[in-house]
Amino acid sequence: MFYPIRNFFVVLKTVTKGNGYYYAWIACLATLMIIGAVAYLKQLDQGLIITAMRDQVSWGFYISNFTFIVGIAAAAVLLVVPAYIYNFKPIKEIVLFSELLA
Repeated sequence: MFYPIRNFFVVLKTVTKGNGYYYAWIACLATLMIIGAVAYLKQLDQGLIITAMRDQVSWGFYISNFTFIVGIAAAAVLLVVPAYIYNFKPIKEIVLFSELLA
């Protein structure tokens, strides 16, 4: 019953091991995540006026980026299924790049 919790802590212990470059990289990524979260919360609080999107073109570009990201993630899922579930070897190299992009 406690195997998932124990496995979580084993993975957490493994992930937190590294040299100085690793911790610097993790710190940079954490900083970017915090900056993004603050910007997103500010946008939720003040609305789209904070993004200076006052016309339809910039708003459409903003929304189309969300649609593009959802499409990339869906394409990655469609490539993962035949590669790993059906063990289709010719597509496995492409799947690695699609997983990174998604």
